[in-house]
Amino acid sequence: MARPCLGGEKETKMSISEIKEKLYKKKKEKDLSKYDKIDFDVRKSSIDPKEAGFEKKGDDWVEEKDEIKEERNKAVKIAGIALVSLLVIAALMVGFYFFKKTSFNIENVNIQISGPKDVASGKKLQYEILIENKNRAKLEGAVLKVSYPESFIPENNPDFTPEGLLGGSFQLGNIKGKESKKIIFNGKIYSPKGTIVYLKNDLLFYPAGFNGQFSVNNQFDLNVTSSPITLNLMAPQNMSSDDSLDYLIVYKNEGKEDYNNVKIKMEYPDGFAFSKSEPSASEGENYWYIGRLSAGQEDRIVVSGKLSGESGNTKVAKVYIGEMIEGQFMAQNEEKVATKIESSPLFISQTVNGLKELNVNAGENLRFSIYYKNEGEIGLKDVIVTGNIDSAVLDYEKIKMRDKGSINMKNKTITWKAADVPELKNLNPGDSGTIDFEIKIKDIIPVAGVQDKNFVISSIAKIDSPDIQTPIQGNKIISGNKMDIKLNSKLFLNVKGLYHDAFTENFGPIPPRVGQETSYIIKWTAMNVSNDISEAKVKAALPPMVSFTGKIYPENSDLTFNERTNNIVWDIGNLNAGTGVLTASKEVSFQVKITPAPNQKDKYADILSQSIMTGKDLFTKSELSFAAGDKTTYMVDDKKVGEDGYKVKE
Repeated sequence: MARPCLGGEKETKMSISEIKEKLYKKKKEKDLSKYDKIDFDVRKSSIDPKEAGFEKKGDDWVEEKDEIKEERNKAVKIAGIALVSLLVIAALMVGFYFFKKTSFNIENVNIQISGPKDVASGKKLQYEILIENKNRAKLEGAVLKVSYPESFIPENNPDFTPEGLLGGSFQLGNIKGKESKKIIFNGKIYSPKGTIVYLKNDLLFYPAGFNGQFSVNNQFDLNVTSSPITLNLMAPQNMSSDDSLDYLIVYKNEGKEDYNNVKIKMEYPDGFAFSKSEPSASEGENYWYIGRLSAGQEDRIVVSGKLSGESGNTKVAKVYIGEMIEGQFMAQNEEKVATKIESSPLFISQTVNGLKELNVNAGENLRFSIYYKNEGEIGLKDVIVTGNIDSAVLDYEKIKMRDKGSINMKNKTITWKAADVPELKNLNPGDSGTIDFEIKIKDIIPVAGVQDKNFVISSIAKIDSPDIQTPIQGNKIISGNKMDIKLNSKLFLNVKGLYHDAFTENFGPIPPRVGQETSYIIKWTAMNVSNDISEAKVKAALPPMVSFTGKIYPENSDLTFNERTNNIVWDIGNLNAGTGVLTASKEVSFQVKITPAPNQKDKYADILSQSIMTGKDLFTKSELSFAAGDKTTYMVDDKKVGEDGYKVKE
């Protein structure tokens, strides 16, 4: 129903859509007030409205005012500048990254070593080590570490700092970009022929502009093809167990230079028992100090012993020759030889004084017993037994034979045949027998030079028969047995009592008197014959009424007195072979004083008990001793005292 018109006004009708259009039109006009109206139809123009500075607002294109344009252009400029700056910074960073990356590459650091690869042992060698830095970046704090085996000895390298036995270093500092450095490295190799040794180089450095340490390494292999010092080792190819064996060592300097401090070392196989060597070993049983070996000089060593082992076993011996460098043995050459243990149908063994191993003393009687047996499956005829006993300490004039036999004094060999021992005519399987004889050791051991020491009495017993077959391409295996009897050294101690002495003045009455003090000098003189001795000492005790005054000559002698036990001990220590025979004796003197008691009147008063000298034989490992009698006032050693001065007076 229509609403009535008031006040005479004319009635107007409007639809809802018209009302909305009217309302929104005002709002649009108000929003577009800041824009200038377009007086032409942009849709009909070929110009891009946006490029012309217009912006679409609703259905119309309107132009921005000048202040809005300026603000917009300013923001665009700032954004552009910022974008360009970012692009420049990014470009610089990328450029720096690629510059840094291309300034260093570890593959552009090289180590090259040049020099001989095939070398001779003991010869002077020179190597050039070239270090190349092909980078633009420099290498800071560069250190070259050189490693080598013990057989390589650096020599004449002034800038080289050793770091133990197996290497050292060169301090190189900085290595500029595109720079190379050369190092000369000298030394000698001491290794047997056929040995491969190496020189290893490690370069440590810090590339400029990089964090962390880098390293580059290189290894150079050397082949030892020869040695100026030649060496040869010879021994039987095969033998029976427990038989005697000689190793022959032949060495020669084939070079043009002399060698000093030359030494030979021997390694024996299991089952080898050393007897002796010619010349004698310098250390133990397997070292020989040669010293100077002149150009062209040749010499030899013979090592004697016996070899034991199971049948079929092969025993290998080795020998080395080289120089002593800074206290270390450096081998220049080595050789080895093999001996095979074979079996024989005949068995033989021997004992001395009922023993298979023993040490003996000068003057002792040796009772030999040789046992033989046919352990084969067939009978053997015309068997021969021989015994070779060769030693400078034996008295062959006093040999005693239970069974007949022939003695060859030239080669010190005794031979027994069927004519001497009938059982040897036919020796059936399982048959056995024994041959006995005796020989005496000399009372006085012949010592004329330093080589006369470490005496060994070697007894070699062998048995053979023509019925024993000889193997094809081999030597005939004759059963043998060897015994090495070592001679102990002999200690001597001389004890003298003196009143008149050139070094110490004595006091008191002579002859000694009851209740009064009289002093005397006791002189000990120690000697040693044939082997080196260790831990040598002399010990004695002072009897009652006798005391030690404290005077000793020489004053630095290691002589001590124990007041609680009244024992006097002289600690000699080491005593070389030939002391008192080839060289001067060891001597010490000390002063004692006695106050005789009434019960000693008209008697010889005791002033020193029995003196006992002891020591360890370094060759035989035996404990040795020698006892000297006690000492009284009966001073026969002091001719000035006379018989009237010996006995105690009132």
